[in-house]
Amino acid sequence: MKGWATSEAVHPDDLPQAVAAWRRSVETGDPYDVDHRLRRADGVYRWFHSRGLALRDAKGRIVRWYNLLTDIDERRKAEEKLRQSEMELRQILDFAPQYTAVLGHDSNRTRLYANQTMLDFFGFTLEEWRNSDRRKYYHPDDWERLTSETQSKFLSGIPHEYEARFLGRDGKYRWFLFRWSPLRDEQGRVTRWYAAATDIEERKQAEQRLQNENVALREEIARASMFEEIVGVSPALHAVLSRVSKVAPTDSTVLITGETGTGKELIARAVHKRSQRSSRAFVGVNCAAVPRDLIASELFGHEKGAFTGATQRRLGRFELAEGGTIFLDEVGELPAETQIALLRVLQEHEFERVGGNWIYPNECSDDCCY
Repeated sequence: MKGWATSEAVHPDDLPQAVAAWRRSVETGDPYDVDHRLRRADGVYRWFHSRGLALRDAKGRIVRWYNLLTDIDERRKAEEKLRQSEMELRQILDFAPQYTAVLGHDSNRTRLYANQTMLDFFGFTLEEWRNSDRRKYYHPDDWERLTSETQSKFLSGIPHEYEARFLGRDGKYRWFLFRWSPLRDEQGRVTRWYAAATDIEERKQAEQRLQNENVALREEIARASMFEEIVGVSPALHAVLSRVSKVAPTDSTVLITGETGTGKELIARAVHKRSQRSSRAFVGVNCAAVPRDLIASELFGHEKGAFTGATQRRLGRFELAEGGTIFLDEVGELPAETQIALLRVLQEHEFERVGGNWIYPNECSDDCCY
């Protein structure tokens, strides 16, 4: 076998591992198994599986070696072709805008593969993604819900889908639609789970805006549907309506003065209907009718647990009126601290929910009517 170790018949790239396998067997007397390429007489290399077994005498000494060579060239070529196909498929998936992943069917659903698009969203390498705590990148409100809703579907091998928020590398959550499909073997047993995720953040935001506007519209229709038009022919009313026509097309905060009952809200609605915001919500608030200790929550909203009775997050009137018009009636009745917060909204375009963080509405001062 000394000659075999230096033989030119073995492919140069395979010779080191073949020699190492042979030496281990000589030192230990254990059988060896190794794949390597051998050159035929015509100079073409073919893959062989080489298996060596020692024959011992009665005293346990090795007296000869038996070697069996099996031609595995077709198998290795098929494996190489399959490997190339897998590499090409992974390159295609890495360039695809869709977020894709492959998980095992074990109890932990071992993470096997994620395409580059998904890894870039999380800011992970493939190894970091495999070893990360998946709970950390799910939104806390979604994790508990999905754990209970999907456990039985994974165990039963049922294709399913769900919507959830994922935490990106920028520290912000985005909504995704996940579709899960199982891969089964010839016996019908699930061996893998394929996941495809689609970014639906813009759709969810649009749905939330529509819901907010619908809530505001329902409240206004139920509370003030009788104020639909202004009827009158007096010179004073004509002068007011003329001013409404001038100011409505502009993006400007409007101050409406007058005694209680003179129709300030009618004028505010007229301004809204003739403005570019007419397709969005009109939200009215009677500041004198809201208790002083609740006015901040009414205008700016509050977070869950901000005060006794705050069982869930509530959007304030300013957020409900985003893109539309907010009318604050009897604004002079606001407490001094609320007027300060209101001034900040007009000047800085920002406000703070009760018990929460600063909010920056889009052009809030352009959407407010007084």
